[in-house]
Amino acid sequence: MSAKRIRLSVAQETPPLSGAGLLGLVTTGLYDDPLSIYREYIQNSADAAEGSTIPPEARVDITVDPMGRYIRIHDNGPGLSRDDAFERLLPVGRSEKRPAIDRGFRGVGRLAGLAFAKTVTFTTRSCKERPITRITWHNERLLELTSTESELEKAILDCVDVETLPGSEYPEHFFEVEIRDVARHAAGVLLNRDAVRDYIGEVCPVPLSADFPFAPDVDELFNGIRSPFALEVMLEGDSAPVRRPYGASVPLSSSKSADFTEFQIVRIPSVDDGAEAAIGWIAHSTYLGAIPREHRIRGIRARVGNIQIGNETTFDDLFVEERFNRWCVGELHILDSRIVPNTKRDYFQPGPHLRNLENELSPVLRCISTRCRQESKERNRDRKFRLALDNIDDLIALATSGYLAAQDSTDLVKRAERELSALRKKIGNGRLTDGVLQRLESTREGLVDIVFDDTAGQFQGMTPSQVVIYQNIFRALADLASSPSSARALIELVFAEASAILQVDDGLNANRPANNHSQARLVLDDTGKLIPR
Repeated sequence: MSAKRIRLSVAQETPPLSGAGLLGLVTTGLYDDPLSIYREYIQNSADAAEGSTIPPEARVDITVDPMGRYIRIHDNGPGLSRDDAFERLLPVGRSEKRPAIDRGFRGVGRLAGLAFAKTVTFTTRSCKERPITRITWHNERLLELTSTESELEKAILDCVDVETLPGSEYPEHFFEVEIRDVARHAAGVLLNRDAVRDYIGEVCPVPLSADFPFAPDVDELFNGIRSPFALEVMLEGDSAPVRRPYGASVPLSSSKSADFTEFQIVRIPSVDDGAEAAIGWIAHSTYLGAIPREHRIRGIRARVGNIQIGNETTFDDLFVEERFNRWCVGELHILDSRIVPNTKRDYFQPGPHLRNLENELSPVLRCISTRCRQESKERNRDRKFRLALDNIDDLIALATSGYLAAQDSTDLVKRAERELSALRKKIGNGRLTDGVLQRLESTREGLVDIVFDDTAGQFQGMTPSQVVIYQNIFRALADLASSPSSARALIELVFAEASAILQVDDGLNANRPANNHSQARLVLDDTGKLIPR
């Protein structure tokens, strides 16, 4: 027997279809990162300011008070009338915002602060002639109601206080959020000015830094279309507004950075209407390795309405190797309103338009992986050439040190010439840095100009037979050492110790005939140390 489907109507007696528990879910259950409350409130300010012509310059001022466990977010936007405040600040899960245009549209983001504080208060007005409307949501009441059978609408009214205030001390139009009694488990982040500033710069719709060399190029990407809106966001006590964290170069450590080298434009076509689904940019560098996380710029970032969706790992799956997403810098601004951020805003809702975006973006990111590998390969090749040149320089230094016989020095120079010739042949079609090429040329010229000085002062004061003994020993050391630099270091050590011993011997035998000095001989003791015989 097949099941019979029953369609219920509103007129039928049914139990309440939503309860106070839902209210708790959309407040405390949606936000893992406490700092996300700044994104929610700043994006509301951006939506209000972008849709209005009232403020000449949209601005948000933020006060963070760790001692009072208090946050204030104030904007100079158009504000809300009393009726609009009731319509927009009381309902949950209902919004008049436009999904294709506005950043927030689900009607729950304004309650984000309740997940981390006792109260969230909204204060606003739309013009000088009207009074101030203040609406306060209480988290403690919400927690009590979520464990009851209370219906959703009644729960909302029980959680909210509404006040009307005179407006003499307030601006003509504004919107303000106050978050009081921040929970202690979240206070360490929410009330940390550096963490707040870094988060806003990375995630929120603020302008690019003037230090970023490609900032003008980014602005030109959006000529003729709706460009990303940006707010001036100022933390109380700061001398300058917050900017996106891209700087003049790619920081790799406290003492090392890589220059930006090339600006690449990325355009993703839409599936069906000939428009662009997304526009982005990649700031190429020399790809020296992974960019440290603390600089908050690594990875291709997704942005909608100039607000970041997800984080540095958002497009990891589209790379051949995820690690290369840590090497690069770039952004992709989503323009197609059918590519919709999910509720937690860490990715997008699945669908054909998202699949098209991923399919079009994947080849671009594969090219980044190829560049990373190529740059790494060329750096390794460059490093090997530098090491080989170092070895040739060490051969020349040993040959001209004056410690070896003329024939031995000549043999070392010929060996250096052979190694340099082989090295030059290895260049082939590969690319080397200008510094390595200059070293190759200067080393070649240096080999041509080598002149041996037979009157070098290394063995002055010694008889010819002593010199021969030393040179024979030093040739043996040069043959046995692992490298020319090691050979020279060992020769200098042996020579210094032997010379000191001979000086002592000369002092003890100062009254002996001068020709006794010519009979001095060196032998090795049981420890391998040179001593006079």
